Amino acid sequence: MRLGFRVVGKSFLREYPFEEAYFLPYARQFLEALAIPLILLGGVNQLETAERAVGEGFSFVAMARALLREPDLVARWEKGDRTDGRCIHCNKCMPTIYSGTHCVLVSEE
Repeated sequence: MRLGFRVVGKSFLREYPFEEAYFLPYARQFLEALAIPLILLGGVNQLETAERAVGEGFSFVAMARALLREPDLVARWEKGDRTDGRCIHCNKCMPTIYSGTHCVLVSEE
């Protein structure tokens, strides 16, 4: 599986310029149209973004990749540290989904 990702991964795991909360404009449309709890997902690395999303009416904020890179990120925020998450959304975690998903950059630090 690992070899397969290395050989063909770049053809479907493309690099793209990262934008904080890249699904937020679309998610707002669902929030306006539906009366059910919704979760904002898609590139949340900043406490300000999470707070704004909850303030706008989202019930939860998903931060999978950010928490792969820094499992203690939310705990840091609760303690008053407002530093942005260090996830760069490089997709290098994707090939690890079949072998214990993790951020490969953590081992490089």
